[in-house]
Amino acid sequence: MVAKSVNATYPLTKSCINGQGCIGEDDELESLMDSETNRRQLARGRRYIGYDALKKNNVPCSRRGRSYYDCKKRRRNNPYRRGCSAITHCYRYAR
Repeated sequence: MVAKSVNATYPLTKSCINGQGCIGEDDELESLMDSETNRRQLARGRRYIGYDALKKNNVPCSRRGRSYYDCKKRRRNNPYRRGCSAITHCYRYAR
């Protein structure tokens, strides 16, 4: 048996019919349930991680100091540079 799925959007309001309960009152519980719709919503939000990062025993970027997103670029991402000041104990007193 093949079921046809329909994607529809409904307003997030509650409406009660003759005191028999409210439509939409179990929305929080329904969102916790495992369903095809919830899986699709979660899959749609994966913009930041790739399949290579999920592979077992795989380092996404083997270059030290590089970000996962720009691993193949030649320059380092946010290189470590700090100035010389009294608080870093490299401040030299000139007399």
